Amino acid sequence: MAKLAFSKPPLGPKDLLAKLKRQGLVVSPGEEPLALAYIEFNGGHRLKGYWWRSVDQVTKTFKPGQDTFTRLAQQVEFDRKMRALLWQAIELIELSVRSSMANYLSLHHSPHWFLTPAVFKPTEKWGFGGFLKKIEDEVGRSKERRPVAHYFNTYEEPYLPPSWVISECVTLGIWSRIYTVLRDPNDRKAIARRFGVHQPEVFESWLHTVTYLRNVVAHHGQVFGVTLRISPANYKGKRVNGVITGLNLGPDNRTLHGGVKVIHYLLCQSGLPQTFKQDLLQLLANYPADFAATAGFPNGWETQPGWA
Repeated sequence: MAKLAFSKPPLGPKDLLAKLKRQGLVVSPGEEPLALAYIEFNGGHRLKGYWWRSVDQVTKTFKPGQDTFTRLAQQVEFDRKMRALLWQAIELIELSVRSSMANYLSLHHSPHWFLTPAVFKPTEKWGFGGFLKKIEDEVGRSKERRPVAHYFNTYEEPYLPPSWVISECVTLGIWSRIYTVLRDPNDRKAIARRFGVHQPEVFESWLHTVTYLRNVVAHHGQVFGVTLRISPANYKGKRVNGVITGLNLGPDNRTLHGGVKVIHYLLCQSGLPQTFKQDLLQLLANYPADFAATAGFPNGWETQPGWA
């Protein structure tokens, strides 16, 4: 299909609100100042990420029952609070992953395992040199942190701090990559088992999904009603002490619910204090019932395996 030259004129908040009202968005007179504030300071284009599903794609008018500014504002606030909840949960997972990996690899290789090429099996996309450069850059940006500064003020070599220090500098995305290119299958298995997963390829998938969600949330991306670009794999599990562990995500592994279910599983495996499920239940209870379905949560999700 031939591409077009962009020719849409920009619209100010008042003009955009007038256009939406002509398309059927119901805005009471008392709501207009707040509606203009949302357009001005949240962004009209950003708001479209919420209202587009309420608009008939043929007539370009709002559908009956989904045509109020109140509902639009609720979607924005639901999404904001969901991001905040996910950020708190992912923070705990990030701390757990980097601490567990740093501890394990230090004990089984050396405190500077990341300087040993034999620990890794480079891929076409992730070579040892590129990986080491990432660590050097992250440490370089963290030189003012007390543990990093102490190392450089005290030691001459190795030229980088030990694993437990760089773990405070390196992002979850890099830890996820590190896990992918570990050469020894026993390293991958042992790390995954620390999180109750007996299939390294599944744990690798989950790390990628959590990293993806972390980046979406950190950059204020929309999570309400979106399809996950990087979805988690189903975990068939393994029988441990007579109990089969696993996490069946079913057909919803590309919904927000699929990613959230993985986050809950990993949080529970860490054993750290957290109220993720309770907070999630409270959030969903505060908004229209169909919001949960839009986010991929099935009826009775809280009693299903993996949540109960």
